[in-house]
Amino acid sequence: MKSQKASKLYHSISEVAGLTGVKPHVLRYWEAEFPTLRPRKTAAGSRRYRQQDIDEVLAIKELLYEKGFKIAGARKMRRAARRKSPEPARAQLSLGFGDLDTAGQLEVVRQELRDILEMVKGLGS
Repeated sequence: MKSQKASKLYHSISEVAGLTGVKPHVLRYWEAEFPTLRPRKTAAGSRRYRQQDIDEVLAIKELLYEKGFKIAGARKMRRAARRKSPEPARAQLSLGFGDLDTAGQLEVVRQELRDILEMVKGLGS
């Protein structure tokens, strides 16, 4: 399974649906069924998916749609996979700039900071 690499740190449920080909109502259902899928929520209740959440959605999709697992079997496989490969240490975090030059990297950081600012403003409401 090839992972879709996203250009932002946080994505809305509709963006994740577009990236993964999984409908938003299915993503919400999977959150209830898979403890390994836990996107962050804003104060307003909007979901904010990180790259690791998108990778988890793609792994679940592969198990269910391509390998033919039922929900319970896929849940068991994802738990086992999590135990085998814990989250990478924070020091190993990749920002996913790819081949962007310095100006492109700065623009990505600026946009992410704008998104974070909007999220923080939403917390105060």
